[in-house]
Amino acid sequence: MKLQEVLNGLKNRYPQVTGPLGEIYNNTEVTDHLTRLLVTFAERFPGESDVGVLRAPGRVNLIGEHTDYNGLPVMPMAIDYDILVAFSPREDNLVKIVNPEFPDREFELAGKIERYSSGDWGNYVVAGVQGIIDSVGRKKVTRGFNACFYGVLPTSAGLSSSSSLVVATGMTALRVAGLEMEPVELAGAMARAEQYTGIDCGEMDQAVSLLGEKDMALKIDFFPLRVQTTPLPPDYTVVVANSMVEAAKTLNAKIAYNTRHTVCKLATALLCRRLELDSTKIRRLGDIFYELGPERLLTEMKKHFKWHGYSRLELAAELGITLEQFEQRFGGSVDGETIPEPDCGYKLLARARHVVTETGRVEQALEALHNGDGQWFGRLMNESYYSCRDNYEISHPAIDDLVAIALEAGAAGSRLTGAGFGGCTVSLVADHKLESFMAEVRQRYFEDAIHAYPEAHLRYREKSASPLLALKPSCGARMLYELGS
Repeated sequence: MKLQEVLNGLKNRYPQVTGPLGEIYNNTEVTDHLTRLLVTFAERFPGESDVGVLRAPGRVNLIGEHTDYNGLPVMPMAIDYDILVAFSPREDNLVKIVNPEFPDREFELAGKIERYSSGDWGNYVVAGVQGIIDSVGRKKVTRGFNACFYGVLPTSAGLSSSSSLVVATGMTALRVAGLEMEPVELAGAMARAEQYTGIDCGEMDQAVSLLGEKDMALKIDFFPLRVQTTPLPPDYTVVVANSMVEAAKTLNAKIAYNTRHTVCKLATALLCRRLELDSTKIRRLGDIFYELGPERLLTEMKKHFKWHGYSRLELAAELGITLEQFEQRFGGSVDGETIPEPDCGYKLLARARHVVTETGRVEQALEALHNGDGQWFGRLMNESYYSCRDNYEISHPAIDDLVAIALEAGAAGSRLTGAGFGGCTVSLVADHKLESFMAEVRQRYFEDAIHAYPEAHLRYREKSASPLLALKPSCGARMLYELGS
């Protein structure tokens, strides 16, 4: 088909054009978003005939928060909301990108592509292309491309819009180069690539975006990446509520996120020293978890970690290194930005306790899903929320309000999802309660409690899309159309 034929088919809902979308999406209203994408592409890159269209979905993490970068499991699902991209190859080495909501960007392919200033959306595209170059070599990536991106995912909401953009870009770069990578391999490459944006992330977001399956939650283990699929309990729906408090990883939340990753590295290093473990073989807290087991690990942490927050001087002394060595190993992010000492100090015990107990909840959650037990799964979600709030300290008053309202409205369980510091909650709701649940949350939070957060309230009033979404698991990243001349 040609681009204009697809546009006509989307507009008129022709089965040969819209039919395949039903195999990917639960909600085929994506046709309006695809139409806007292709109209914008045609306007900005007129005359292009060799056009590809693909999607990389966002995700909601059901349980298992801040465990992935520690090498421990998570349980997310892909969602219908995604990053869409229409692209065409170029004959030169330029990459030209447009987005209806952001400024145009352009860069040249290179062994090391120059980044934009911190927080620029173009950095996520640079990261995706750079990740492919790093994986296959610059000599295999010779052609640039034109691309129009359109984000159906809300940004700074904890639904992985940034990782989906990186994945969509990586897939585009591969298609233009005529190359293929196994999804598991590509997930690892894109996780490493995202570090170019300054986020020391794990592999969850990229893995679920690429490996998601319709109607299935994923239990993902890492190093090496392994995926188990499992259906959600029958007669339950996942509901995501956007607090409208932005948790942008380009702002203070980025520092807070990277600080927690650093604290986990510090906990790992101090345990290696105290327990005389071989630090050359242990890179993450998860390595110690699997060597000692959760019960002994918790016991050793209580024995060797103080409850209060450590200062840098205290930790350097505990680790037997100088303050300068501490700064070199633990004082900066992956992109070289300084990670300041937290006002409350480095809380090794509380942070590591969350990671260890959260891992246990993920394992129990898998068993609950195998048993079709939504109530058990819900209780585990609640326990996860309390640990995220009290041990990892990544909640926000608006999130606390949403969780409380969700539970009072009848959810089996509710928790924050994503990196934290704002963004969304995720709740598991029995289908027979869904209608009343949605009405109560809409009234009590979006018409009442949100007034306590003026910026969030303003953002809610300005947004056209619903902040309250009832979701079923969606497919992973896919090519949607390949259009010829």
